Parts: sequence; structure tokens; C-alpha cells
Amino acid sequence: MERHRKSIEIMRQRTECKDGTVFFDVTDHELEGYNKFIPYYLNPGCTYSVGLSKSSFRTKVSVGSNPWAPVEPIENLAKICERYGGGGHARVGAISFPPGNFEVARQAAHDIVAELRASYRVQTGK
Repeated sequence: MERHRKSIEIMRQRTECKDGTVFFDVTDHELEGYNKFIPYYLNPGCTYSVGLSKSSFRTKVSVGSNPWAPVEPIENLAKICERYGGGGHARVGAISFPPGNFEVARQAAHDIVAELRASYRVQTGK
């Protein structure tokens, strides 16, 4: 439980919700295995999340959709992740990069965030 509380506090400091998409980068923390719903708990109005994390064997870009989102997710996240060598399902996907390959992973994450935010703006007319 203490680890979970710590994860929430780190995510609270690191999440940025804009145009329906939460972005966070926790590559400077050991947070492998954090609860994937924390970004939506902290940002209930967001539709998508894109996060960067690390482990001993990879640098990971996680892409997900909020199951309680006020705006219905319409993007196929697996298709987006496949363009970067990852995969998943329509509502959740991920991309694995070699450990320590932060800049390449960070660029992919920023590209995906930009795409999802643009899609959200078109969808909502905002």
C-alpha cells in the first residue's frame, strides 16, 4: 500500500492533462508496475494517457484510454503503437525500447501525445 501511495504522489507531480490527454514521464523513478488507472484518478476528465517509464530491461511508452472518460475514445491505440514497433488493443497499447533509450522513447511519446491531443480537439471542436 505504501508503494501505491508513493506512486500516486509521484504521478500527481508528473501528470499534465491537456486537450484530453494526460502525459507523464517517470523514467527517473523506479515505478515499474504502477497502477495504470492512477492518471485517470488524478485527471478524470482526460480521455487518453501516454506515459514513459523504465525497468532493467526496457524503456516503455504506455498508451491507454480512460474507461470512465466523459469523451468517448475513438483512436485505435494499437495501430498508433504499431507505427513505433509496439502493439496492443484498440483501447491500450505500449512500445518497448532498449533500456536507457530515453530520447527515442520520449520523442515517440511526444509524437503520440500531439496526435491524440489533435484528434481530441477535432472530435470535441475545442
